Amino acid sequence: MQVLQALKKSTHVVTLLALTAALSGCSLFSDDDEEIKIAPLQPINQSVTPQVKWRTDVGDGVGDYFSRLNPVVAYDKVYAADRQGVVMALDKNSGDAVWEVDLHQLININEASDQNWFSGIFSSPFPARISGGLVASYNKVYLGTENGDLVALDAETGELVWHTEVGNEVNANPAVGEGRVVVHTTGGKVISYDAEDGEEQWQYEYQTPTLTLRGSSAPTIASGGVIVGDSNGTASILIANNGQQAWTQAVGSPSGATELEALADIDANPVVVGTTVYMIAYNGELAALELRSGEVRWKRDYSAFENLLVRGNRIYLTDHRSHLYALNQDGGIELWSNNQLFGRQLTGPAWHDGYVVSGDFEGYLHWFEAADGSIAGRLDVGGNGLYAQPVIDGETLYTQTRDGDLIAIQLTAGN
Repeated sequence: MQVLQALKKSTHVVTLLALTAALSGCSLFSDDDEEIKIAPLQPINQSVTPQVKWRTDVGDGVGDYFSRLNPVVAYDKVYAADRQGVVMALDKNSGDAVWEVDLHQLININEASDQNWFSGIFSSPFPARISGGLVASYNKVYLGTENGDLVALDAETGELVWHTEVGNEVNANPAVGEGRVVVHTTGGKVISYDAEDGEEQWQYEYQTPTLTLRGSSAPTIASGGVIVGDSNGTASILIANNGQQAWTQAVGSPSGATELEALADIDANPVVVGTTVYMIAYNGELAALELRSGEVRWKRDYSAFENLLVRGNRIYLTDHRSHLYALNQDGGIELWSNNQLFGRQLTGPAWHDGYVVSGDFEGYLHWFEAADGSIAGRLDVGGNGLYAQPVIDGETLYTQTRDGDLIAIQLTAGN
């Protein structure tokens, strides 16, 4: 099955493809070679019509590589990037470019300024390999790379504000808040930096298992703490001022006869609502934890690696089979489920103009009725597929395809 090769920190998108195939359709679990593993799209009674507001190219996208690179909306702009190093700011209403930089060149110029003239001009032979971010805050755009860079750009001009090397790849969004930037590396480190100048403040490190899913959970900063889900299936909160662990709680429990069966990574980002933290693990559970103590308020048996959506006293999630669920926020009671898109590698859900929306590997966006989960609308944006949770700003949805197309979409009523 070549599953182990795909799982062991590979940078290629086949990680999740191989994992899905291994757990749902390979001979280890089924003898039926005729089993349909990817749901074909069926006709729908379309009650809303998505319309493309604008569309533009942002570099070459991420290609076939695993990535959680996402656009972000802030300061009346949309910021987006490609894996190679193109970073752009665009007017959020028109899609017109405001600025564009090549991160690879920016970093090389910055490094060259630290070299003496005998050394010549520094030039790395590797592309930027942007994979973590984008996050906009403090009039800056923060991002991380597989090369182990953490970068802050000026949000108005795209100029390099600071750059530091974290010593390990960053493929999850940095957490920005309370004057700091916190990254969670794939090597099991959580590192805090000053948001203004990039000076390191503290490090926290945990032991990673031999076999993990590709990716890591983005940290979340809340109430003086840094909430982290790790590749052992453990949720922790670190004191933001010094990085000391305040509490820890198991969300996924590694178990099984093989390393594959024992995967329990927390790859979805923690969601904090009031005094409750919602977290979900692969081969684990969906858990509601008390923010201050880590005490379990409730747990439910769901397995996922995509981000959650918590809104209107409900939790929406896409599990590892690409089934979509709606649960009651207070007790985790299942309200409805939709399994019509199984195997289509649905992104994490987002809330768009009263509907739940998710993208798939063929480049379709699907809008679901919040009341019962039925499919209300669909749009084919192509671009070799969608991989990141859609980003919503007001009534506009922004999504980025694997080929690098950045698309703004709005809804109109009717077929």
